[in-house]
Amino acid sequence: MMKFFSLNRPGSITIAYLILGLGWIFLSDRITDLLFSNDIKQLSRFQLYKGSFYVIATSLILYFLIRRLYRAVNLRNQEMELLFSNPDLGLIRLDGDFKFLEVTSNFEKATGYFAHDLLGKPIFHFIPDQLIETSVKDFQKIKSSPSTKSFIFYLPFLAKNGNLLFFNLYGIQVPDKEKNFIAAVQNITKEELALQKLEAKNQQLIELASDQSHLVRAPLARILAISDLIDQKHHLNEEEKEFLIGKIKISAEELDMQIRKISLKMNS
Repeated sequence: MMKFFSLNRPGSITIAYLILGLGWIFLSDRITDLLFSNDIKQLSRFQLYKGSFYVIATSLILYFLIRRLYRAVNLRNQEMELLFSNPDLGLIRLDGDFKFLEVTSNFEKATGYFAHDLLGKPIFHFIPDQLIETSVKDFQKIKSSPSTKSFIFYLPFLAKNGNLLFFNLYGIQVPDKEKNFIAAVQNITKEELALQKLEAKNQQLIELASDQSHLVRAPLARILAISDLIDQKHHLNEEEKEFLIGKIKISAEELDMQIRKISLKMNS
């Protein structure tokens, strides 16, 4: 019952106004008959007061209802303006074959395309070849899902200038006979590129650890082993010592070269 008589429903406002209006007319006329049934002049004056009060009261009610509605509409307009002007947000509408039906201006600006470049073309046309197979499968899953179920879709997208962009699509199937899709689009290219950079840096650290484990430790181990042999003086003659010292020099140069390579990788 409370749900039916909501100030957000035009029908409930109209019914409430009708009930209150008819109730006011009926009750006020009954009171008027009881108080002024024998005095035409007083009856006429009271009818004027009664009508004026009704007009003033209903005008105030209408004023507050209209002001409430205006504030709600104005707030919604501000939210929509923010959505349509934010360069990292946008809206798209796709048909059942995932062809563009509508795009907002901020989506055009992000991709570099004009609306006429996109409308009527399938979204797969703008996905890189190496990623299109996965994207097609994901879209087919969305199409076969219940129409009431919302979806989140990761969309790689080739901009007009050839740059690869990345979007998150938050959408739902429109409950109409055409079975179109509407989705809010969030540009996550900066975040995606930063993540890729971190992953590349992590891979670089793994390679550096491998270099340290193999390329650096090998000449270092030889230097330590030769040094230990030289330290055992009674086992080596001078010629053998000179030979081992030469090997230490070669291993040291190899170690220096590997350290330089690691330093270059760390600074790249």
